[in-house]
Amino acid sequence: SKHSATDIVDDSIATDDTAAAETMAAAAAAEVSTPSLAPEIWAHVCDFLPYQSLLQTAVVSREMLVDVMPRVTMLHIDKSCQLHAGVTHRYGDVQDIYIYSLIEFEDDLESYDCHLDDDTLTRALPFLCNFSSCLERVFLGGRRPSNGQVEGYKTDRFSVEDDMKMNNFIDLFSGAFRAGALPNNVWIAGLSCSKETRMHINTCKVCRNACKSFPLSSVVDFEDIHVIKKRYRFRAKLFDDDIFGLNVCLKRTEIEEIILGRPGGKELLQSKARFMTLLGRGVRHVVITDDDEVLYVVKYDDAVLGQINGFIKHSSMDVTMFPPDEVTEAIRRSFAADERDPLPPREQCYLAESSFNALKELGLPIEETDFLNE
Repeated sequence: SKHSATDIVDDSIATDDTAAAETMAAAAAAEVSTPSLAPEIWAHVCDFLPYQSLLQTAVVSREMLVDVMPRVTMLHIDKSCQLHAGVTHRYGDVQDIYIYSLIEFEDDLESYDCHLDDDTLTRALPFLCNFSSCLERVFLGGRRPSNGQVEGYKTDRFSVEDDMKMNNFIDLFSGAFRAGALPNNVWIAGLSCSKETRMHINTCKVCRNACKSFPLSSVVDFEDIHVIKKRYRFRAKLFDDDIFGLNVCLKRTEIEEIILGRPGGKELLQSKARFMTLLGRGVRHVVITDDDEVLYVVKYDDAVLGQINGFIKHSSMDVTMFPPDEVTEAIRRSFAADERDPLPPREQCYLAESSFNALKELGLPIEETDFLNE
């Protein structure tokens, strides 16, 4: 009997048989042609499709299966059963994977009742290890059914049992990095240590192992969950689209102490590239005006300003001598949603006056005319 593309994919997901679906898809696609667009263009379209829709495109024609899927660079996973290795060999250039099935929410915007999905906890890491050659960024979290808002793990919204599961999950990633099962430059976002209180001497093995095992390029941006809680309150009146990396219960000084003990750690912390990266760590807020105009407001919180100030104090470089255009461009990177994304139109971007003044007081060669201050 003949099967439609939708039937094949829906049946495979329902039965957890994605590998079988690929065989059936190839047969179903044998005699179907697609509109004559270049595979690169189709792949760019597929980068923004839900995973189920992506699989459905693969059964439209053999061209989609053979020529387009290897060019796809982003996957968006909505169900744990989609974390299946059956078709992963078809993807040759996946750089970003977004897994929205880790956290399940009550379908109520006002409800904080959420829990971790055990099936995703079991499948996620083995699935990700299939992309070890090109993977760059991974987000693990959930998406609220009521409004589509994407969220990572926030400790105060989960049970004690889920907190323990989260810490075990982080430990698994630490082990995967130590074993070389994941690329040494991949960035993991959405996870957080579940520790609520900080002792005078922090002995949290989960966070210390993560700082010793995760790639240096991501450890240097680990954030203190206690600082982040203050930031959430600070952002209460603004729409915020930031998704953080791994949040740990260690102080910034403790994180940097571990970094200094790792090969290349000292050089990374004191490099010009690191300073420019810090300048691009302003917090971006999306503001919708009464006229439905989208504006982007960047503010530097105390934690980031403290890191910038610490670099200036301890580095042998004179930041006042850095080329002004390089410094200005580094600050402007805060307006982008991602370090690889283009900047929004300049007329939509505002650097908070308090942040401009704080950066100026640190001696940075910036001018007010370079920014629209508000």
